[in-house]
Amino acid sequence: MRGANAVKRAARKKTPGKIREKPYEAGAGYDRSMNCLYAKRMTRLQKVSIAALITGVIYGLGSIPAVAEYVFARGLTRACGCILNFITMWLPFSLYEIAAIALSIGGFGLLLAIIVWICRRNRKGLRTCLYRLTMAALCVLTAFGVLYAPLYERQSVYAALGLSDAKVTQEQVVAAAEYYVEQLNALAPRMERDGAGNIRAELSFSQTSRILNEELGKYGDYFNFYGVRAKPVALSVPMSYLGITGIYFPFFAEASVNTNIPPYTLPVTMAHEMAHAKGVSRENEANVTAYAVCIRSEHPYLRYSGLMSATATLLNALPQEEYERLYADLDEQVRQEYRNAGEHYKRYEGLIDRISSFFNDLFLKANGVQAGTGSYGQTTGSLVALYQSLTAEENGAAS
Repeated sequence: MRGANAVKRAARKKTPGKIREKPYEAGAGYDRSMNCLYAKRMTRLQKVSIAALITGVIYGLGSIPAVAEYVFARGLTRACGCILNFITMWLPFSLYEIAAIALSIGGFGLLLAIIVWICRRNRKGLRTCLYRLTMAALCVLTAFGVLYAPLYERQSVYAALGLSDAKVTQEQVVAAAEYYVEQLNALAPRMERDGAGNIRAELSFSQTSRILNEELGKYGDYFNFYGVRAKPVALSVPMSYLGITGIYFPFFAEASVNTNIPPYTLPVTMAHEMAHAKGVSRENEANVTAYAVCIRSEHPYLRYSGLMSATATLLNALPQEEYERLYADLDEQVRQEYRNAGEHYKRYEGLIDRISSFFNDLFLKANGVQAGTGSYGQTTGSLVALYQSLTAEENGAAS
């Protein structure tokens, strides 16, 4: 009886109509895990595809000149730059330096992790790392496509500066060089110098930045309306070995300046980086903006910096005979300062400088600047146009 009752109780506990599961089969768990992994891969692939599509659309729109000018340069890019600038300008130090150091350390650590994953055949960790790196790279590209890339396709800055963009003759280049030499010789004796013959800065770094903001504000709405705070780089010596005199970092809207440069180049270098922050992306146009702003300034320190840089550029563009004639006409103090600058830069030439220049050249070409780093020197015609504008203003004032 006890056995019969046990059987009855067991029968009542069974669920009517329930189908028993199939017994465990070898490999079934592996197949399920692979199906889940495949689904995960598809999800990641979809995310990467969407991010890549967004990036492509932004760069495609930014490559259209009218959109680049009126949607980005004067709209979205300017608004984003204004917000970033408002956040970072109150900090006296350069966030770019901190980011560069953090990325260097993080990149080294990531490289070690990848090597460890490969050695241990940790495919899951490697796949996750590559996915995250791809997404991070697409996010950075998207941000750059909003904050800076469209500026390469906007209208030229020449009209805003009151300069013509016409081709010039060799005779005009010589005439412009003679003008700058004359102006530089007249100004050089008024400048205070140190024992080595270099000029002493009449303004502090922050004062120079403030005056340059005022000067840039005179050229209308082509330039961003908000003020830009140029920041000195604490690691200027390592920066010199990289061959970098200044850098504009659009992710922080920061114009960072290497202070380990010849004294006469500081205002022009600062104006160059601030021009980038104000909406000028092409290197040759940032150079022209810096020359025009400094040379037209009433402050001797800024004007001297602009004339020194402009004169050197034009002299190097002349045939050897004309170069020697005009170089001999320069005030000895000016020639000494040029020699000091040459010796300064020579100390930092080497493999690191060449590698840095190589990647900078690739970056510029990737953004549509066909001349790459050669674009820095494409200012001869603009300096002639500036000379013509200056002489026209002088003649108009005289009459």
